[in-house]
Amino acid sequence: MLGSAIIKKQKHWVILAITLVFLLIWHYTGRKSQSTWINWRPSPHLSNDKAVTASPTGGRTATVATPSNTTIAANNPTPTTINSPLNTTYSQTLVIAKLQEEDASWVENIAHELPYLKSAIYTVDNKNASLTVPMNKGHEAMVYLTYIIDHYSQLSDITLFMHSHQFTWHNNDFLNSDSALMVKRLKSEHVIKNGYMNLRCHQEPGCPDHIHPTAANNPEDITNIPEAAVIGVSWKQLFPNETVPEVLSQPCCSQFAVSSERIRNISLDDYVSYREWLLDTSLKDNVSGRIWEYIWQWLFTGQWEYCPEEASCYCEGYGVCFEQDDYADYFKFRDEAWALEKEIDKIKESANNTLDIPEARISSMQFHVQDLRQKMDEIKSKAI
Repeated sequence: MLGSAIIKKQKHWVILAITLVFLLIWHYTGRKSQSTWINWRPSPHLSNDKAVTASPTGGRTATVATPSNTTIAANNPTPTTINSPLNTTYSQTLVIAKLQEEDASWVENIAHELPYLKSAIYTVDNKNASLTVPMNKGHEAMVYLTYIIDHYSQLSDITLFMHSHQFTWHNNDFLNSDSALMVKRLKSEHVIKNGYMNLRCHQEPGCPDHIHPTAANNPEDITNIPEAAVIGVSWKQLFPNETVPEVLSQPCCSQFAVSSERIRNISLDDYVSYREWLLDTSLKDNVSGRIWEYIWQWLFTGQWEYCPEEASCYCEGYGVCFEQDDYADYFKFRDEAWALEKEIDKIKESANNTLDIPEARISSMQFHVQDLRQKMDEIKSKAI
């Protein structure tokens, strides 16, 4: 009896052990491996969620993922987005166009600070510079095209094309108009997802409905936009097989980021031909450069108009995100403060030749300006 009981107990433990081994094998072979995710860095050029959209009336095509509320040219469907893994570090190169007299030391400083960033500073008016251009013509467009041609096969994941000045009016207000801060805050995933990003979030000047290449004699365009009279003809020379757009728009002023995939969607031979056009054109330097200012968005997105909603550009592109109505309120307060400051200056100027200076009124207005500035600072600090 005792021997029989021992045998039964041994069988029980054998069955239990076999069952446990089976469960362990099933658990570890049936689950997905987690170890590859930690150090896995996917190619930013691969995606299972792309959409190819054609330019209006059957023009060139481009793989496009459009930012929130971007103005889409007529007849273009809204493209889907490309999803990228989080916490991915993408390589970047900052390409700068500068004159010899201009200080671009901020570029080298930030390149030393950010391990994923390289710099390429082109001095356009010095033939002996380490990086220069075939001819100082076409403003920054000559530099941008030259960099792409010379580095087509060895691009970083993202290339940023910018001017040499660190602080300028056409940079972003909420980033202190600081080029270095714009580079630091730039969301690489946003650029990879969309392929192209105009680095200026503020739509004016340039958006919407900016320049009309098919209406060369539009008096408003001719008066305010020097390149308007020739952009239609220039388009036909640059892109002879493409329909001339009814309108071209994007925020000024030729500063943008592009993924390597999007750059290579266009052949090297095409970039060479674009630069040859710049070298050969009889147009004035500033005019040929400004023509390209409103062509880049079409080249890299297939869109005639590229006008992302400003607050979305800040949030998605730089991580500067506003609570509801705060963005509009900020500029309402700013405009009101500017108007008051202008009125204060006018009162002081008119009172210069008299002893009747309305001190109490000026003091009240200055207090109001301070209050408005404080509200603006509060909105900015919350967003950043």
